[in-house]
Amino acid sequence: MKRLLSTLQKWHMLHFQGPCNAVTQRQMPLLVNKILQRSKATALQDAQSIRSKYQTDPVIIARPTKAVVDEQIDIRVENLLPNQAVTLHSLQKTEYGHLWESFAHYVSSTDGTVQVMKDESLGGSYTGCEPMGFIWSMTPDPEDTKKRRLMKTDASIPDIVKVSVVDGHILERAAVKLILADTEVERWHMAPGVRKVKVRQNGIVGNLFLPPGPGPFPGIIDLLGATGAADLRAGPLASHGFATLQLAYISHAELPYPTGYFGLTNDYFEEAYNFLNSHPEVAKDRIGIVGLCFGQYFTIKMATEIPKINPRCLVGVSGGHFSMMKNETGFAHHCLIEYNAKKPFDTNIPVATKHFLLPILDKPDRILQVGKIRCPLLLIAGEDDQSFPAVEAAADIERKMKEAGNNHLLTKISYPGAGHIIEPPFFPLNKSSKIQIPTMKTKFYQLWGGEPKAHAYAQEDSWKRILEFLKQHLAVN
Repeated sequence: MKRLLSTLQKWHMLHFQGPCNAVTQRQMPLLVNKILQRSKATALQDAQSIRSKYQTDPVIIARPTKAVVDEQIDIRVENLLPNQAVTLHSLQKTEYGHLWESFAHYVSSTDGTVQVMKDESLGGSYTGCEPMGFIWSMTPDPEDTKKRRLMKTDASIPDIVKVSVVDGHILERAAVKLILADTEVERWHMAPGVRKVKVRQNGIVGNLFLPPGPGPFPGIIDLLGATGAADLRAGPLASHGFATLQLAYISHAELPYPTGYFGLTNDYFEEAYNFLNSHPEVAKDRIGIVGLCFGQYFTIKMATEIPKINPRCLVGVSGGHFSMMKNETGFAHHCLIEYNAKKPFDTNIPVATKHFLLPILDKPDRILQVGKIRCPLLLIAGEDDQSFPAVEAAADIERKMKEAGNNHLLTKISYPGAGHIIEPPFFPLNKSSKIQIPTMKTKFYQLWGGEPKAHAYAQEDSWKRILEFLKQHLAVN
């Protein structure tokens, strides 16, 4: 209704060279209602006409209907007309109440079926044979003004995606004339039997995800970026048999620092390592550390600057070996805060922040001594990362490790077209989003980078490599 009313007002302005007068303004909603009523009546007639062509109602089948996020879901549509143009529409409401959706155009076979695992999408949100494209190609509702990142803050609640088959090829919800069939799939961030345990012990703030069974399990400390802890990766890792401590170290309400401020000492990370290493369900001395973005810095720091922490392996994703802070403590985004104080950012335009951080690579006092690493290290980077110079940092790490003679421990992988936020498989691309940065009156519009299909490939492939790497180096006899 609002969209149609706005369109009529613009049409009046164009043709009558001025805004609506008071009378016209009062009458316009009535006109809109009449148009909507006629549209509904026409749509009903169209729907009845289309349905009369089917001998059996179309059905959409999802197998399984409940799956862990890194598992494929097989979508199949049956009882369509031969060679019928249809759209597969996927719709998910986020934890914040925002909508993400995708549209994929298919043509049914001569027997009236569409098999998403085998058939090619001819247009819409993606093209080609992409079994999970209906998930990873989802984008925010165009009318969403808050531009929040798609996150998972509570793994105990599934993401529910409604998958519909719509007659014809469409690109927006407003164009839906008839839903032929629909179903819901549940995407879980924890496999059945995984336990999530709140950890508030000896100053540690985090959540421990324990796999099903008695253990002992190999352990992982999971460190996300400067925006804070979330259940994106810890639950899926536990689903693969790793006892995973999702450790908060910044931007958490239960830490005694403001959002975006890092104020902890090495003792905090040592305490977290000791907690996990001594846990009765964790295999002693079988601990790995995984870090994303700012978390990669602390992953490497734990292995190089805290003598009592002896990880078996390290994984860094989209991060570096240098501190974004001027000192041991401070605001992670201090360079953006300083720039904004001089010249405020335009909050309507996504900003690439990579170039703000590149100069730090030339500041030895801000860089960790990676030559001191004594365990295998896997680095993952996206070549279209617009947020962080992860590719450049990985190259510098490789050079420094080669100089130190420990580069045989390094495995480095970069992905063309992948952005900054590389998550478990099939997670929709967060190409940009608004984030809260201290001292800024309005939210900062961050450009993360990435192209949907290339980024989806990077997530699926890197996840397989990460799991293989962790299983190889943390295997429990």
